[in-house]
Amino acid sequence: MLRIRFLSCLLLSSCVAGLATPIAGHAEPSRPASVSVPSGAVLEKVLLVSRHGIRSPTKPLASLEKKTGRTWSGWPVPPGELTDHGRANLALMGQFLQSWYAPLLPQASTPCASATAVFVWADSADTRTRQSGDILSHALTQGCTSTAQSLPAGRHDPLFNALAAGQAHLDPQRVMPSLTRAFQQDSAPNSPEAQAASALQAVFAPNGCQQRKGPCFSAPTALSWKKGLPHAEGGLNLSASTAENLLLEYEQGLPSTVFGSSQTATDSTAAKTRQLLAAVLPAHALQSDRLRRLPALAVPRGHVLAETLLAALAGQPVSLPDGSALPASARLILFAGHDTTLDMLATLFGLDWSFSDQPDRTAPDTTLAFELWRLPDGQKDVRFRVFHQSLEQLRQAQPLSTQSGQGAPILLHSRFCPNAGQAACTPDDLRLSVNKLKEQDL
Repeated sequence: MLRIRFLSCLLLSSCVAGLATPIAGHAEPSRPASVSVPSGAVLEKVLLVSRHGIRSPTKPLASLEKKTGRTWSGWPVPPGELTDHGRANLALMGQFLQSWYAPLLPQASTPCASATAVFVWADSADTRTRQSGDILSHALTQGCTSTAQSLPAGRHDPLFNALAAGQAHLDPQRVMPSLTRAFQQDSAPNSPEAQAASALQAVFAPNGCQQRKGPCFSAPTALSWKKGLPHAEGGLNLSASTAENLLLEYEQGLPSTVFGSSQTATDSTAAKTRQLLAAVLPAHALQSDRLRRLPALAVPRGHVLAETLLAALAGQPVSLPDGSALPASARLILFAGHDTTLDMLATLFGLDWSFSDQPDRTAPDTTLAFELWRLPDGQKDVRFRVFHQSLEQLRQAQPLSTQSGQGAPILLHSRFCPNAGQAACTPDDLRLSVNKLKEQDL
C-alpha cells in the first residue's frame, strides 16, 4: 500500500468555479448556432450523453455519520435512488433538450411521427439510470415513448463501464505508476483543492486531524489494488464524497447538515451553504481528475462507448450491447449514464468545462452533446456542447431557457481539433485521436 502526502489543514475560504461562456441562440439544423458554424451548415445528427437526476447518497447515512462525525439530514428514498424532486428536474432538462433540437426532428402532422427519430439507451446497472432513461425518453418524444432501451436490470453494460462488463482489464503494473504520479502532485497551500479540505475541516471537525478517530480531510492518500481495480482512501476521497453529498443535499432542498441548527434566517443559511459548496467542490473535481479522468483508467473503462459514438457520427452501423442495431432513423440519440460516464468521455475526446453558476461540472442532469454538422462544401465535422442546470435551478426545479446562464449550452473546444479556434473536429480527427489513446492505455 502506498501512502502519499496530499493536503495540509488551512483556513476556511471559498472558491468559485471557473467562468465558462455560454452560447446564445437556438441550434437549428439549417442555421448556425454560433459564429463558429459556417452559414448554410446543416445539423444532421446529435448524440447526447447525460448524467442521471438527483439521487440520495449511495452509502447509508450511518456510514456518512461514521466517516464525518456528523448526523446527516434524512432522505425520502433509499441510498442511491432518484427522488421525486430529481425526476422533476430531469424532466425539465429533457423538455429543454427536446425544444433545443426540435428542428432536427422530422416535422409531420401525424402525432408521434417524429418519435422514430429519437432513441434512448440507459445503463442497466442501476435503477436510477434506467428511470432517468425513461424520463428522458418521455420528454424527448413529447410523451410518445416512455421507456428507454437497456440491457436487463442489474447487468453491467460495456457502454458505460467496459471494465465491469469484462470487456477490458487493468494491469496494475501499468496503472499504478500513473496513479501514483497523479497523487504525488502536491497542491499549493492556497489552491482551491487545499482550501476545500480546510473548509470541510473547519465545519465538520476543526480538531479532527489531531484526534485519533476524528475525520481528517487532509489525511494522506492511501492507494491500493482490490479486485482488479485501484482504490484511493484518505483525505481527498473523504473530501470529495462529502462535498458531493453536501451538494446533493442542497439541490434536493433538504436542511443543511452543516448549518441546519443555525438560528439564522433560511435565506442566510442557504447563502452560507452556497459559499461552502463553492469552496469544497474543487476536491470532488480533483478526485475525478486523478481517478476518473486519468487516461490509464478512463480509456479502458470508456473505449466501448467512444467507439460507439464515433461509429454513429461516421454513419456506420452500430450494434448495441443486446445485439440489436441502433435504428437507422435515429437522429437524436441519448445515452443515460453517470457522472463517471461524462468524466471518461471528457478524457477520450479531449474536453473540459466548468460553470459559473454550478460548482460541480458533472452535476445531476448535465448532458454532453456531440453534434454532427454537414458544411456547404459537403465536409462533415463535430461540435461539442454541454447543457447544465444552475445550482438554484436544481434546488427550485426551475425551467431552463435559451437565455445565457439560464440553460443555453456552452460550446466546448476539444484539444484534439487541429484548429482550436474553430471548435470543431472532423470525425476522422476524433477517431485518430481516440485510437492513439487506446494504443497507449489499452
